[in-house]
Amino acid sequence: MTIEAYDNSSEMFVSYFAGIGTRTEDINTAIRLTEQDPATITAVEIGCGDGRDAVEIAKQVGSYEGFDPSVNLLELARKKLPDTSFKIDDALSYEYPHNVDLYFAFASILHVNRTDLVTVFQKTGESLRAGGIFYISLKERSDYDEQLQEDQFGKRMFYYYNPGLIEELAGTVFKKVFEAHQIIGSTDWFTIALRKQ
Repeated sequence: MTIEAYDNSSEMFVSYFAGIGTRTEDINTAIRLTEQDPATITAVEIGCGDGRDAVEIAKQVGSYEGFDPSVNLLELARKKLPDTSFKIDDALSYEYPHNVDLYFAFASILHVNRTDLVTVFQKTGESLRAGGIFYISLKERSDYDEQLQEDQFGKRMFYYYNPGLIEELAGTVFKKVFEAHQIIGSTDWFTIALRKQ
């Protein structure tokens, strides 16, 4: 249902995302938190969509790969960055590589429920090098919530989190090193960066 909405409305999403712009400040913050030369960073983006942020990430790091379950959005990403690695996959089935320095999940794992998110944290925790960063943005509510949203893009399932719950689900392998909050439109969002211990 959610993937179908992204596939069927890919061009609309691209137009919408373009209006928001690239998350340059967040990308710079995440890279700084790795505490290494950007040219040596291996980065993976979970839910890269149409490649809007990949354009900036790939430009700054040594190695980038993005994955997304939407075939149509990935087709658009490949047009933007034809020499970049993009894979059709989701956060549960992706084959997480070893010794990754930085994971991005911009407004993507908000489509993952709390049970599956624990699995994602286990997989990224095993994949990251010691000191590696998992940089995440999510919709925020004081308590965990699930909501089926229907709008001009179609039907999509959203899961709402808060920083405390994310730290709890991430477990002791991760430690929070950054947190920020913002309101976009009428929606509360938060950004959290976790460092692998």
